[in-house]
Formats: sequence, structure tokens, C-alpha cells
Amino acid sequence: MFRCGFFGLMFLFIVCASLGDTAAEGEGHGPAGNVVHGEVPREATRAQLLDDVAKSWRRPDIFEARTNDALDQARVAPLARKLAAIVLPSVSFTNVDLSRVVSALSAASEEFDTTGSEPKGVNIVLFDPDNKPPVVSLTLRNLPLQRVLDFIVGSVGYQYEVQADAVVVRPGGETSAVDTAYFPISRSTLIRMTGLGGGSIQNGPSGGKTNPGGPTGEGDAVKNFLQQAGVNFATTEGSSLACDGSGIFVSQTARNLERIRNILARYRDVRQVEIEAKFMEVEEGALEELGVNWTIVRRGLPEIDPETGAAVLNRNGRPVLTPQDVYTSSGVNRTLSQAFNGAQSLNSILIDGQPAASTQAPHLPGTASLGENASPLAKITGLVGEFDVNAVVHALSQRQGTDLLSAPRVTVLSGHPANITVAQEMRYPQSYGQIQSQVGSTGGGGTGGSGSAGVTITAGTPQEFATRNVGVELKVTPNVEDDDYSISLDLNPKVTDFEGFVEYGGPSLAISSGTSVTVPPGFYQPIFSVREVSTKVTVWDGATLVMGGLTREEVKKVSDKVPILGDIPLLGRLFRTKGESSHKRNLLIFVTANLVSPGGSPKKQALHRVPPNALFQNPTVVTPAGTEVRAREKK
Repeated sequence: MFRCGFFGLMFLFIVCASLGDTAAEGEGHGPAGNVVHGEVPREATRAQLLDDVAKSWRRPDIFEARTNDALDQARVAPLARKLAAIVLPSVSFTNVDLSRVVSALSAASEEFDTTGSEPKGVNIVLFDPDNKPPVVSLTLRNLPLQRVLDFIVGSVGYQYEVQADAVVVRPGGETSAVDTAYFPISRSTLIRMTGLGGGSIQNGPSGGKTNPGGPTGEGDAVKNFLQQAGVNFATTEGSSLACDGSGIFVSQTARNLERIRNILARYRDVRQVEIEAKFMEVEEGALEELGVNWTIVRRGLPEIDPETGAAVLNRNGRPVLTPQDVYTSSGVNRTLSQAFNGAQSLNSILIDGQPAASTQAPHLPGTASLGENASPLAKITGLVGEFDVNAVVHALSQRQGTDLLSAPRVTVLSGHPANITVAQEMRYPQSYGQIQSQVGSTGGGGTGGSGSAGVTITAGTPQEFATRNVGVELKVTPNVEDDDYSISLDLNPKVTDFEGFVEYGGPSLAISSGTSVTVPPGFYQPIFSVREVSTKVTVWDGATLVMGGLTREEVKKVSDKVPILGDIPLLGRLFRTKGESSHKRNLLIFVTANLVSPGGSPKKQALHRVPPNALFQNPTVVTPAGTEVRAREKK
């Protein structure tokens, strides 16, 4: 037999619990492991998300200004940069064949190449099918090799093309045989080149595809675009173009194929913009009020019973006094709610002048607080000689505030509109049916019989409901400029607030059998406060546009006093009322535009631990066998 006391049982329980915790912390299998390992990332993610909300309140910072000179140089081909960097001190040709001129320029480029890149110089090749090179007569000094080529080919009617490893000089009217090439093309490139949407596509007569509602297909649209860009299909014998939605097949001359390749290289670059809109609104209300209302009643003479001649006593056995004089400042010293109390609409159903039912009109929330429902701070009563003195002290000090932050983001292709809506949908009727009220007599049975009045009231039925967004809306259309650095924005931010209701119409009156019924209209329509900005601007990549000035301040003051008594130094403050209510609102809108790569990262901005054109991915991948952790690339 195993015996153990209380402490032995406790020791055994602690050991078992420790073993269970150790097993649960092992591989994480089973229910216990799932709980332990599941709570940690959930709490960490929750803390990060809440921290992101706190960080979103930071206003945009000022960073070092960027220039686009380096970006422009990076987009120029290496050989083209070398043509602009090599400067020839002197060039002179007199009746020299173009073939010899090309050879001389190629040799001079190697001699005066100071760029430091290998190989030195530039290969310049002449393609002349007719083998009849013209003669050149030209003298130039201290010009880059590129400008020298411009002058030479222009003087003889030739032209040159900068390729990857050589400069090719050809006659201007090239008539070489056509070649066929295939160029893959993405859907975004097709949209940018042709403007056709991504709707349902049908085969068109040109071998491409057509939109059902459009007059031409994608193949014809691409062909027309290239024609306008300088690729001649009309006069080039044997040329053609076909589009299958993912690529184009082109039969053209070698020179035009190179042009198409250069054009597509520019449009192959995906241009999309991330728009981050941050709406920050701060609202604050303050109310300060201090005043005293006095009521002084002079005690009167006792009331006398005319029959007995004795004094009239109240229930407490005290004589009932008839006041002689009453002095009050309640009609002189007003509170804020009394001074700015607007006209009140009828909100009670009256039967013979007596309220039978009430329909309370909604309160407008977007106005300054006046302390309507505040109770007096103190009520003081006392006796001063033959006077009964009552003092009501009104003292208020209130503060209220509302902070609004909305920071939506959206990524959109260049040239396409994007809509952001963070709002509540409010449905309200635009019209009401007619109110019907009837008054009739019931019972009696005869002409002289008595009966009671019956009242029937049918409220107006709401009709024609409309929907309106209450919150934040942003419409934006970004366009990336040709420098691939500036972004033009067509912005329309809009903030809509619900301010309350207003009552329309007048009361209706029904009279029958000496009974009158008055019914208020009850037709309430909402009031909306709209703050909207429409503008078109151009910003740099990563820049933030600030739209402000949407401020509003409403101040209401009251300062009343009893004449003469209110002017007495120190003591006069007891006969004055002062109050001030203020309501301030300030709205700032920040819009940031970032060029975004298809990987999700900024296209040109180098962030901390995020290189440009980085790929954003989820850390885990869901496979049929389960979830696998995505392996990070080792640097």
C-alpha cells in the first residue's frame, strides 16, 4: 500500500503538470500544442496591427529631395551614352565617300573614348545594298559623336540606328525583304496602347480580337497605333500584323521590326500607382457658463376668510400670505440654451387643444453644445427681512472631442480610375404619402342621441427611398508621365457627415362634431454636411499632397446683466450671466502616390530592408498536404 500525505499529493500534481507542459511545448502536436503555439502569433499580430493604427497618426515627414537625373541616365542605353560622351575635337571631310567617313569615325571614336568602359570606341557599320555611297563634305569642331552622326547622315539623306553593340547607317528609303517576328505582349500593355478594355473578346477579321461594342479589333488597334508611331504598313509590301491577345505576329522590314521592339520595350514596363489617402479630422467642443438668476418675493398680508374673518391656514397650520411684490432676473439674465433656442416645430397631436401624443423631432448633432439639459448647480433660498430670496446658480464647464482617422490604400494601373469608399449607407425616403385624419361621432342612434367622437389618424407612408454614403470617398485617376518619375493625379476626395433631420410641411387640422384634431407634419428629411475637393496636380514618385483649409469654428456667446446692479464692482457679478460655447473642426487630407512594381514593392524607392522591385509574398504557402513555410532567399 502506497500512502502519502497532503504535501505528497501536491508534489505529485506539480510533477504531472510540469510533464504535461513539457510535452505540449515539444512538437506542438495535439490540442495543447495548438493552443500554446497559436496564441503567440495571434497576440503578436494583434499587437502589430494596433501599433500600425497608432503609427498611422504620424503626419508625413520631410525627407531629402530626389532628382530624376540619375533615373534618366539609367534609362539610356549604354551605347547611346557613349555616343553622347565621346567628343571629337575636329572633323573635316571634303568629297569623301560615306564608307570612308564611317571608317574614320569608328577609328576616331576609339581614339577619343575617355569613358573608361570596355571595349573602347564605337562600332559604326554602313549597310548600302546598292553599293553607291554618297560623298560627304562637312567640317565640325568640338561636338559629341552623336551630333556628328546627325549632321553627316542628314547631309546625304541617310539615317542611323543605335543597336546593342553597333551603330548601323542605312539609306533612308530601305527596301529590303520583310521578316516575321513574334512579340509577347501583356494585357496591361494592350490596354495602354489601344485603350480597349478587358471585356469579352471575339475573333476579328484581322486575325486579332474585337470587343463586341467596338468597331475595330485589338489587332487593328495595335496596327493603327504602330502606324502612327512610325511603322509603315501601308507602303511596305508584304507587311502584316496579327494579335492573339497574348502576343503579336509581325511581318515587316528589319528596321521596322527594331522599331516595334523598341516601342514594346517602353510599353512593357508595367506602370501602376499605389494611392494612399489619409483623412485626419479633429473636432472639439467647449462650453463655459456662469450666472445667477434671482427671485425676490416680498411677503404679503395674510389672507382673510370673508365669512369668518379669520386668517386662512394651510395644511401645516400656518397663515397663507398673498405676495405683494415679486422681483426676478430670470427674464433678463439668459443662459446659452435660452439665448440661442431656435423656433420649435409642433411635435404633439392635439385634440381640442390638449396633447394626446407626441412625435419628438430629432436633435441636430453637428452644432455647438448649449447645455440644454444641464441642471442648475445650486438653488439657494433664504429670508432677508420681509423678503423671500431664491437664487439659482448656473455653472457649466464642458469639453468634448472626436478624432477621425481613415487611411485606405489602393493600387491601380496608370490611366485607370480608382474609387475608395469607407462609409455607411444611409437609406431615407424622398417623399411621404398624405396624412389622413378623420373625426366622427359614434353611438347615439338618433338625432337627439348623444355619442362620443371617434378620431382616426393615418400617418404618411415613406416612399421613394434613396441611398447615400456617409463617410469617406475618394475618386482618383493617376497617370504616370513619360519620365517615369512624375505622376499626374485627378483627385476628388469627399467627406460626408450626417447632421440630423429637418421637418418639412405644416400641421393638418380636422374638425368634426365640435372636436378638433391637429396633427404635426412629421416629414423629416436628413441633412448632410459635405466637404469636397476637386483638383488636378502632378507629384513626384513617393511625394505627398496635402489638402487642408477645411476648417470650421462656431462660437456662441451670451453676456447679460441686471441694469445698475450688474455694474456694481465685485457684487455686480452676482447679477450678470456670461457664457461661451465653441465648436471647432479641422480636416486634413494627405494623398501619397508611389510607383509600384508588379511584386508589390516601391518601384524606385529604396526602403529600409526593402530593395526596389522586391517581391511581396505571404510567409506561408497552403499546399494539399498542409501549410509550408516559404523559404527566404539567402544573400
